[in-house]
Amino acid sequence: MILSCQNISKAFIENTVLNNISFHIEDYEKAALVGINGAGKTTLLRIIVGELSADTGLVTLSKDKTLGYLAQNGAVDTANTIYEELLSVKQELIDLEHQMRDCEEAMKHASEAELEQLMKRYSDFTHAFETGDGYAYKSEITGVLKGLGFTEEDFSKKVSTLSGGQKTRVALGKLLLQKPDLIILDEPTNHLDMKTKDILKDAIKAFEGTVIVVSHDREFLDGLVNKVYEFGSGKVIENLGGIYDFLNRKRLTTLNDFNRKSAPQVNSEKIIDEAKEERKLSYAEQKERERQLKKSLKAIKDAEEFIEKLDQEKAQVEESLSAGESSDEILNKYAELQRLSEEAMSRWEEAQMQYETLNEQFK
Repeated sequence: MILSCQNISKAFIENTVLNNISFHIEDYEKAALVGINGAGKTTLLRIIVGELSADTGLVTLSKDKTLGYLAQNGAVDTANTIYEELLSVKQELIDLEHQMRDCEEAMKHASEAELEQLMKRYSDFTHAFETGDGYAYKSEITGVLKGLGFTEEDFSKKVSTLSGGQKTRVALGKLLLQKPDLIILDEPTNHLDMKTKDILKDAIKAFEGTVIVVSHDREFLDGLVNKVYEFGSGKVIENLGGIYDFLNRKRLTTLNDFNRKSAPQVNSEKIIDEAKEERKLSYAEQKERERQLKKSLKAIKDAEEFIEKLDQEKAQVEESLSAGESSDEILNKYAELQRLSEEAMSRWEEAQMQYETLNEQFK
């Protein structure tokens, strides 16, 4: 286990965002955090990385483990070139390299007494440089940048001139070079086109450490994560498997639960007595409950049908892109379909949450 969150609670004034949340992440796991906007996902991430304090509970990162965090809209924006920005991650090695060269120069003119001390310092610097894989850091930077879809011609481009997606890739590149044991990503695909998302996804899949990612993008999460944590009503539920395993199970559970609750009740004296004792709903209230539940279920089905329609349209556009058609019109259409898909996914999650809330209220 690399990360443990135990009994985490957080409220802002009277609004409880997280309510006694507990879960853990295993080494080398890639997990998704999903839920409607406002469910507390970003708040939890900020607590994990230390930007916020929890009202109650404990976050534990395993001993000697490190983490890196890419916040929403956390893309870098500097006057550095792409290569210079990633090179800044290796500043400690660069400093050691300079100190080694200074020692070498000083040894040329040192006295015998000074030489012994300089040789000791040079040995220390060299050992630290080699331990940090200093002789390979330049090729490592090149490999990371190429893995993120940058060509060598791109290396000299100013970060400030890049698109939002390119800046996000630069930020992720810096995280990868830091080699944390755990990377936490909050909505990394915001405003990215299809090609950039694929590059980002491949880079995360190739990362050998642990990943936690918040995203509404099903296609991005598909094949990337092996566990899904669902947030809602201040709580979190663990679901093993990929994003579509989670979505299919959730849909089936919703339908089965609705059918069960809508089934006719046995009309016996025992049931009647129990109903009186427990102050069951009146006939009108039961009808209202059924109406609201059906409305929620319809909203779920409508969202699913709309998502399926968008997926079909996106597949057609992707075929055009695969065939080499990449006009601004096609790219803009794909970006719009992706935006609509994410909005529909959010509506689906909200409808699911409403349905579950109604079930809790009418138990």
